[in-house]
Amino acid sequence: MRTVAGEDLETLSRLLALAFGNDVGRWRDYFDPGKNPRVDPESVYVLEEDGEVRATATVLPLEAYVEGRAVPVGGVAAVAAHPAYRRRGYAGELVREALRRMRAGGVSLSMLWPFAHAFYRSFGYELAGEAIEYRLEPGKLPTSPEQRNVRACCEEDMVRMMGLHEEAAARHRLCVRRGRAYWERLLGREEVEAAVYEQGDELEGYMLYETSPFEPAREPRRTMRVRELVWRTPQALAGLLSLPASLDPEVFGVRMWSPRGEPLHPYLRSSYVEARVSPEQMLRIVDMRGALDLLRPRGSRALALDVRDELFPENEGEHVVGEGEIAGRVTLDVRRLAQLYAGYLPARELARRGLIEPDTERALEVLEEIFPVRDPWIFRPDHF
Repeated sequence: MRTVAGEDLETLSRLLALAFGNDVGRWRDYFDPGKNPRVDPESVYVLEEDGEVRATATVLPLEAYVEGRAVPVGGVAAVAAHPAYRRRGYAGELVREALRRMRAGGVSLSMLWPFAHAFYRSFGYELAGEAIEYRLEPGKLPTSPEQRNVRACCEEDMVRMMGLHEEAAARHRLCVRRGRAYWERLLGREEVEAAVYEQGDELEGYMLYETSPFEPAREPRRTMRVRELVWRTPQALAGLLSLPASLDPEVFGVRMWSPRGEPLHPYLRSSYVEARVSPEQMLRIVDMRGALDLLRPRGSRALALDVRDELFPENEGEHVVGEGEIAGRVTLDVRRLAQLYAGYLPARELARRGLIEPDTERALEVLEEIFPVRDPWIFRPDHF
């Protein structure tokens, strides 16, 4: 195993095109820091055998929000083995090595989008988020006279859009932070359109969307995909939703995504729309002490966590979280702690199912205080 070298990039791009079915050119761009500002060649790993690259994995040096602050996160992506060399443990060894290097580099948290949940659970990752996907007719969306304050985005809007995004992202556990270079790349993509809501001199919301080509044999014949909707005021939300609501229902369908904690259907003209709950990111606590130190526990009681972690013995054993008197002990593995850390599942429900073991009711109450249910969410343009 080693870090990728310049002469590997063509081979790597072809390997990933074979594995994922995408165009080779897309993968060349993916590994080009000039075209993908989130990639660092020093964090692209390959497994070589007999002088040939057999498998690869990438760690994106990201930042994500915990307690409203952006902290380092290792985003694992582009994990693949050449189809002729699968089922030999190559991809798994690359994931293990990537996690070891993250830990050695002081990164406490790692996230990914899995091709198979069971595969990544074996390395200590666990599901830590959901999204609601809506497919609906334009006429189901509410319209508003606030649409008069909506206009197409211009170059000068980007800085204010960045500010709106940071405000929204900081409210969600694990939401990925964007740098200026990533924003420029995102808005520069040919298929991405953007609209903003402006009231006076204030930009109060924006929408990123894509519109599919006309296909007469399909129903609907065109689709608007709302990739991102960010709003600071109810007026901004009303105005921006009026944009897809104004489409021709004989031609268009609309697809939108929202956080689990911000469902759209209660506010529609008709709630009878297709709404699918889909799994999102998986989280891995790489360094237990480092991850717990990022928290700002509520209340004045502490708790002893007795953690199991098969991959990192350094994470195992007792970890005290919170301040004040130790109220009890909870026994759990690193995967269940990841779900609590993300705020994805309630502590009491995990205990009811026997997935965590509090020694007393008081310990469970404190666990609920330290790890309240939140709304983990990552905007779709930030999926990796």
